[in-house]
Amino acid sequence: MVAALDGSSVDLIDISGRTYFPGAKSASGGAGKGPYFIEFAKRARAVTAKPLMLTGGFKTRRQAEDAVASGAVDMVGLARALVLEPCLADLWNAGQKPEPVFPRFSDAPEGGITAWYTMRLTEIGAAMETQDFGDLGQVIRDYEGRDKRRTEVWLRHFANDDAE
Repeated sequence: MVAALDGSSVDLIDISGRTYFPGAKSASGGAGKGPYFIEFAKRARAVTAKPLMLTGGFKTRRQAEDAVASGAVDMVGLARALVLEPCLADLWNAGQKPEPVFPRFSDAPEGGITAWYTMRLTEIGAAMETQDFGDLGQVIRDYEGRDKRRTEVWLRHFANDDAE
């Protein structure tokens, strides 16, 4: 796929394994120790001249800098780190070196960590962000309720009435 995109008008290829679509499985449980797809990015670099971005598993500034310095990628997507500290890139550019504090949840069910980050994004978007990581069980219930409502809206909007 990457080689096929090399000859296209695509401006950037983002290598990632995440999705926030309701019901889609996540690519990781959030317990990874570093960039998840760096080896794939190195193989992709060999077949494309397009700018490559790697998203997934960056927990520290050093990891991000090393990925770019290696030549495997041109930029990184911070994703979860930005959910924890939306101004992280500005802080790093200003010479500050804070590292986000990633939440730890014991016995998180499959998809639970993705639900937590998704709802954290929802809080940021609604200017309701807190420093509290909250109760994961409640977050998952909120996530499932939100996605049920979103799915109902989507089905009302796009479902084929002839199929019923």
